[in-house]
Amino acid sequence: MQKSPPGLFDYTLLIALALMWGAAFLWSKIAVAEVAPVTITLARQSIAAVLLVGFAIGARRWFVPTARDHVFMIICALTGTVVPFTLINWGVEVIDSGLASILMGSMPLTVLVMAHFLTPDEKMSLPKVGGVILGLIGLGILFWPQLQAGFGEDLIRQLAVLGAAFAYAINALSTKQLVRHPPMALIAYISLWTLAILVPMVFLCDAPIPTSISAHVVFALAGLGVISSAAGALVMVTIIRRQGATFFGQINLLIPIAGVMLAVIFLGERPGLNALAALAVIFCALLVARIKPSAKTPMSQESHP
Repeated sequence: MQKSPPGLFDYTLLIALALMWGAAFLWSKIAVAEVAPVTITLARQSIAAVLLVGFAIGARRWFVPTARDHVFMIICALTGTVVPFTLINWGVEVIDSGLASILMGSMPLTVLVMAHFLTPDEKMSLPKVGGVILGLIGLGILFWPQLQAGFGEDLIRQLAVLGAAFAYAINALSTKQLVRHPPMALIAYISLWTLAILVPMVFLCDAPIPTSISAHVVFALAGLGVISSAAGALVMVTIIRRQGATFFGQINLLIPIAGVMLAVIFLGERPGLNALAALAVIFCALLVARIKPSAKTPMSQESHP
């Protein structure tokens, strides 16, 4: 059945989701002042898992995973939650949350490069190459002040967030192996695997767990779990069901903007000129990479017989 053209409701959902996910950088910045990075990830995912498993039970569309499914769900748990959330939490201990959201804007460009080598049907085209080059220029602008100052703490934390973007790229490719399953049940399974990984990690990395935290940190953790993770997953599934993955892909253009805007409004962050320039260049890179080439032939087929 052909989908109807996107309407006001669809764009409202897209903007709402960008704000939900963009707010995660803001809430992580607040929470990390009192709670260690892995513990934040565990708290966030514990809240989300309870809600998502409940929704999946209500949807009544469970499936029995194969051993292969479990392997890819573990990979998705690691690369979609455990590693990137923890790296972002660790990064925003030092760097601004708005800066972290700009760095995450490079994720779709990383997917383009990895997909060229790892998939048979998503080869690089001239627009994609142009987008990747522009993205590298944007990252160069963003990193330039730290590179001039030397390999300091700020640069290490920025590279950690960039590592989170790389993990998300691996997750995007791994999730393609599981798309045949009902989405809510799949998200619930991955959430449970995430908890299975995070619980021992907390005791290994973050002990002792804090016994008393302030009210605004509790609110930030609740926002991460309820809004950014659980509600975000539901809105994501709704958008994809209504308009498909291509329309949903526009979220990558909005998240860095939402993250910077929320950081300015609620945390009083003031991104420097280089950060704003990098944001503009990365935004243009994402737009260029989405251009459909006139010829459908990919640039190279050599790496896949």
